[in-house]
Amino acid sequence: MKQEFPEGLVDQLFDCLGDVVYCVKDLAGCYTTVNHAFAERVGANDPSEIIGKTASQCFDAELAKLYDDQDRQVVATGQPLRDLLELISHGDGSRGWYLSNKFPLVNDQGVITGVVAVSQDLKQPSDSDLELADLKATLDFIRTNIAQPLKTEELADYVGLSPTQLDRRMRRVFRLSTKKFVMKYRLELASQLLITTQQSLSEIALACGFSDQSAFTRHFGAAANQTPLAYRKSHQRLG
Repeated sequence: MKQEFPEGLVDQLFDCLGDVVYCVKDLAGCYTTVNHAFAERVGANDPSEIIGKTASQCFDAELAKLYDDQDRQVVATGQPLRDLLELISHGDGSRGWYLSNKFPLVNDQGVITGVVAVSQDLKQPSDSDLELADLKATLDFIRTNIAQPLKTEELADYVGLSPTQLDRRMRRVFRLSTKKFVMKYRLELASQLLITTQQSLSEIALACGFSDQSAFTRHFGAAANQTPLAYRKSHQRLG
C-alpha cells in the first residue's frame, strides 16, 4: 500500500532543521513552498512573504540567473543536480557555504511539475567536537599543503586510514567528502586572498592549489557565480 504523507508534514519537518534551506518551485519559477530558514536567508520575516515570488525577486541578478539555469536543467533532463558547493554572500556582507541538491518534482502521471531544492548550511563544527580533534592531523596537512594537488588517497595514507574511512569521518564532521572539503578550503582561501591582498589571479590560483588561472576561474565561478575579478571588485566596494 502506498503511504501518503499528510499535507504540510514535509514542510513542518524541514522547519525543524534550522541549517537546511528548503524550497519548491513550479514550472514558471515561482516559489510554492519555502521553510523559515529560506525566508531568513532572503531577509523575509515569514515564508508566506516568499510564496508566488521568483528568484529574481529574492536574490541579486547573478544568483537568480544561476538558480533559474539550474532549474531549467533539472526540468529539461529530468535528472537531479547533486552536491553543488556554493559560496553565498548574505545581505549583511557575511559569506556562507552551502551544499545544494535539486530534484525534479514529479506527479502521479510521471510529469515534471516543478523543482525541489535543499541546501545545507556548512557551518564550522564546534571546537569541542571530539571527531574534529581526530581529524586535526588531516586538516593541518591540508592547510600546510593546499598549494599541492592533495588526492584523497594521499591524505588517507598520511593519517593511516583507507580513503573510505577518511571520507566517512569527513562527512560526519563537515558533511563533505574529502575531495569536496579540499575544494571548499581552496575556494575559501582564494576568496580571502581576493579581498585582503593585491595578488594577481594567477598567483592566487597557484597559492590555492589550482593547476592554472583558467581552472581557478572555472571552479570559483561555479561556486560564487562570479568571476574572481568581479568578486574582488564587489567586495572592495563593500569595504
